[in-house]
Amino acid sequence: MGVRDRFGARGFGARCMGVLAALTLLAPATAYASAHAADGSERARSAPVASEPPGPDTDSPQGLATYLGEAFSSIDGYWQDYFRAHRLEGPSVFYATPLSSEDSFTSRCAEQPVTHDTPTFFYCAADGYTTREGDTLSGGIYFPVTTAMGLRRETGDFALATVMAHEFGHEVQQELMEQLHLRDIVQMKDGAPVLENGRPVKVKESELLADCYSGNWSKYAHRQGLVATANLAEAVVALRLAADKEFGVGDPHGSKYERTAAFTLGYTSGDPLRCAHRYWVTETWE
Repeated sequence: MGVRDRFGARGFGARCMGVLAALTLLAPATAYASAHAADGSERARSAPVASEPPGPDTDSPQGLATYLGEAFSSIDGYWQDYFRAHRLEGPSVFYATPLSSEDSFTSRCAEQPVTHDTPTFFYCAADGYTTREGDTLSGGIYFPVTTAMGLRRETGDFALATVMAHEFGHEVQQELMEQLHLRDIVQMKDGAPVLENGRPVKVKESELLADCYSGNWSKYAHRQGLVATANLAEAVVALRLAADKEFGVGDPHGSKYERTAAFTLGYTSGDPLRCAHRYWVTETWE
């Protein structure tokens, strides 16, 4: 597979107005897509919402990859609109979905190549990618398809979308930290980050904030008719099962109760600021 085939097409980065499954972002061989905002001509058009939205056949790796691409586009559209409404530059992030043994990707957050069966999903702020159009994207989300199919069997399709939204939530944290000059959500002492092996020590609130942001998007998805209320139970289970972590190094994610509470706060409030007030513990909020 050549370089052009490996990196695929740009994501739309547009709001999916009730047509989550109508977008086809990933061809079967495509491994990368970006969230770089597109112009208005690429925006999805609204369509009637069925009681059970149609979608790709998620029983196959290719179909599941397509579904993940559609979910990613909706999540990105939600956050692009939020950032724009607050006069901020929207997130610019890419994601990788290794499909088979022929696909592998390197990440600065992983000692080994990321393959289709790498047993975790994760976000890496240190990774970058330049598109064929010359756009530079920062931050990568990695979603191995074989691992995703295993989680899907335990939880369901929408659960995977909420895990993708959780990973995207880490990108939202990164963008807000950089653009608003907020302190990272890490262990602090005397006003400075606590270091271990030269790296800041993470705290569970960073993960709980990402859970809360996942709830924000899920509220949006429900309002758009993209998911039934009953499917929301899948999300809580999935977030507990799919704890993203660095290879061989566990990060604190909070208890089952805490993760459920974080997602629920995000969903019931529908307000990212409520999430920040609760979980961005390195800042003092009015």
